[in-house]
Amino acid sequence: MLTNDLRTELLGNRGLVSRARKEFIPTGEQLANQTWDQVFKDTDLTVDDVVLNFNNYLCKLVDTEYQLYLGYEEQCMTQGVSKLVLDPEVGADFPNVRNLVEDALQILGSTTLNDIEKLAAVWTKMRPLYQRVEQSFAQGRKSRAGGSPQYHLQRLMENAGYADEFETQQVLNGTVDFLFPSRQAWERDWRRCIIVSIKRSLRERYKQVFEELSIAQGTVYLFATETYEEAEKDITKSKVERLNEQNVYLVVRDRIKDTCFSEDVNVIGFTAFIGEELPNHRARWANLLRA
Repeated sequence: MLTNDLRTELLGNRGLVSRARKEFIPTGEQLANQTWDQVFKDTDLTVDDVVLNFNNYLCKLVDTEYQLYLGYEEQCMTQGVSKLVLDPEVGADFPNVRNLVEDALQILGSTTLNDIEKLAAVWTKMRPLYQRVEQSFAQGRKSRAGGSPQYHLQRLMENAGYADEFETQQVLNGTVDFLFPSRQAWERDWRRCIIVSIKRSLRERYKQVFEELSIAQGTVYLFATETYEEAEKDITKSKVERLNEQNVYLVVRDRIKDTCFSEDVNVIGFTAFIGEELPNHRARWANLLRA
């Protein structure tokens, strides 16, 4: 069991886990750029190509980035934490964790224990530490997974021909990820504007969704980028109905729309959003941009 001193050193904004994340895991934007380089290497995207393959592209980007992130996370957990704490300057800030790791190294160097006994002793000593580290990373993974898809959606919409027709992180009642076509247009005639927010899942901070999108004006689209398997457990009829009551459209992967919510008019597939919803709204906000 971890002592309070060890727990304090591991957790929090100044804890060892947070320090390791910053040292060994790229930022959301950096990871998104790596993903684009991998998915679209030597590919010249056209507007028609992006619109036609929007669902496949967004799914591929989100899923590829998640796997890249898990790789960095594994490296950070298995190597980064110990590497940092054994650094003389860094380790001085985390003496209890450093002592625990040094004790484990002494066990490995023991001349009185056989190999099986060494492994058992190290496992017993380090297990509580790594369990807590893994739990902390798992909790951070949920919030991290919701941030990066915004970069992918933004770049796809730019490549689909909407580069100058939205603004990001605008504060209305709450902060929204995308406001079409602009804040100036919103202030002139909000009825022709739309709001887009994107999350990994509805489970992720679900109770805050309505606070963030509690805007009595404009048309609101909420993207959920989770996989079909995740959606089976997460996106329920009751959640869809509640979103509908709040005048929020839920935008999901095409497979989820076609298989699970084909009759729900407030659930829209990725392809329909880029191919039908945005063009229809663009015709309405066009005059605001020309004025």
